Amino acid sequence: MTIVIAHRGASAYAPENTLKAFDLAADMGADMCELDVGLTADGKLAVFHDDTTGRWESQDRPIGQLTMAQMQQLDIRGERVPELSAVLDLARARGMRLNVELKHAGMAAKVLAAINDAQMHDAVIISSFYPQALIEIRQHDPVIQMGLLMYNQGWEPSVYTDATAMRATLAQFACQAWHPYFNLDQIDVVAPLVQAEYAVNVWTVNDDADMQRFIDLKVHGIITDMPDVLRRRL
Repeated sequence: MTIVIAHRGASAYAPENTLKAFDLAADMGADMCELDVGLTADGKLAVFHDDTTGRWESQDRPIGQLTMAQMQQLDIRGERVPELSAVLDLARARGMRLNVELKHAGMAAKVLAAINDAQMHDAVIISSFYPQALIEIRQHDPVIQMGLLMYNQGWEPSVYTDATAMRATLAQFACQAWHPYFNLDQIDVVAPLVQAEYAVNVWTVNDDADMQRFIDLKVHGIITDMPDVLRRRL
């Protein structure tokens, strides 16, 4: 059965990557929430998508140059930027799994410590576009689930068109999952990966017909801004 993965929480209805969005996703029947994590200047793990603050204020300040306290002064449509620990606590309380996306390398130890402190190790998959971030996770933890994020750029074309090449790439980075953009031209690789028992989680799928297409392909998960719509479709 395909699972419902709420993209930055129920982000079609609540401010993205906030406790409100994650709590609402649980109310809507999401099995898992996807969220983004970056490292602040004082070594805190901020749940925040962008590299800079420009989308949320008149300035455009790099996240890595701000403290967590400064991050929490941002107005995210009436909500505040949470720390990863707060989201982990909420997910544990709601019985919901998490897909933690690392926005860059260099924070593996801190992320794993937060996950273990929250006793959520078996309820988390860590994903990233950046192989180095995943390599660092695997150096610290040999068993936690990991997924390689991919868009339609940055890799040799054969990786997208040849299932054997894709499996070799996932094996190279010790990933159990592949997280492709839903509209990849080479999406035909999905079915062979599913048959090979990789967890294929596609993003970000909001159209009803696209949802049905991937349900029919028996993907492991669909990442969507509208978990309620996907839950009804399922």
